[in-house]
Amino acid sequence: MDLTPSAVGPGAGVTASGHGCDPQAPVDVTLGGVAVAKTVAGVDGAFEVPLTTGPVDVGRYQVTAKCGPTLVAPLDVVLVGSIGAGTSTLTVILCFLLLGGWYYGRRLVAQLPARSGE
Repeated sequence: MDLTPSAVGPGAGVTASGHGCDPQAPVDVTLGGVAVAKTVAGVDGAFEVPLTTGPVDVGRYQVTAKCGPTLVAPLDVVLVGSIGAGTSTLTVILCFLLLGGWYYGRRLVAQLPARSGE
C-alpha cells in the first residue's frame, strides 16, 4: 500500500492506494486501529481512497487496509510550521539590509560638512 503524502500535519488529508486485494472486495482502512475510510477494490484488485488523520497526536502510525489480504504502510504525523524556511531567511536578510542602510546612512550624514549661513 502507498500513502500520498507519507508525512502530514495533524488533521491533514492523505490518499491511500494499493493493489493485491480480492477483486471487487470491500476495503476497510484503519489508522492506528481506528476506522478512517471504506471503499471497494476494482476488478483488478486495486483501490484508492482519501482519508484524514483527524485529531491524532504527532507520531508514527500504521495504516492498514483489509481487503482479503492485509496491506500496511507507515504514516508520520508531524508538526508543520506556518512560515517556510525560505520566508524566514528572506526576512532576516531584509532586516540586516535595512539596519545596515540605516547605520551607514547616519554615519554618512554625520560626516558631511556643516552648512554655514549664506
